[in-house]
Amino acid sequence: MGTTGWSAPSGPDAARRRGLADATGLTVLGGCAVWSLITATARAGRPEGMLLAVLAVVAGYACGRIGAALVPVAASAVAGLGGLCLALVSPHGVPAPDTVAPLGRAGATAALLALS
Repeated sequence: MGTTGWSAPSGPDAARRRGLADATGLTVLGGCAVWSLITATARAGRPEGMLLAVLAVVAGYACGRIGAALVPVAASAVAGLGGLCLALVSPHGVPAPDTVAPLGRAGATAALLALS
């Protein structure tokens, strides 16, 4: 059976390709920075604007990579904080389970805090 191409590639080949893409991007950005310095030297100009633009692109790329890596952690943290807020704000609003020996309001709140 072959792959359909719908799933994201994984494994050593995919990691090597991502590393190659990162290295290529770093080379292009470094080339842009060096080129702005070369042209500024040749024409007695000031390269600060171009270097700041290159720095802004690099910072945006780094923030995007870091943000994408933190999305799963942030989603679970938000869900946990939501449950904690629900337990702290309205302890009487948490329904108790309907069993033979009910846990009561304190048990339901404790269960919600344990899940959070």
